[in-house]
Amino acid sequence: MAYKLIITARAEALLEQCLYHILFQFKNELAAKHLLDGIEKLYDRLEDNPFQFADCRDQFLKSKGYKEAVVTDMDYIIIFRIEFENVYILGIFHQLENYKEKL
Repeated sequence: MAYKLIITARAEALLEQCLYHILFQFKNELAAKHLLDGIEKLYDRLEDNPFQFADCRDQFLKSKGYKEAVVTDMDYIIIFRIEFENVYILGIFHQLENYKEKL
């Protein structure tokens, strides 16, 4: 079964903030490309089977049905929830951020 990804405007804005930080604070184009490649791979996996990913570690978010996917070799995670055949991408965060407060 294929799932439909719905990327919220908030998630897009958060990704832009991450990329801006990597490109202009760290001046690291390679890391920005690696992040985008990793997110693209996760999006493909989410379309295939979003249930392969763990529930959020935060108990409150977990109780709301939120799940998380870690970008390989990076400290970024995608927070999402599943409703029927739709996967809502709610945010992309560095793991050190207090993402619960930003959702």
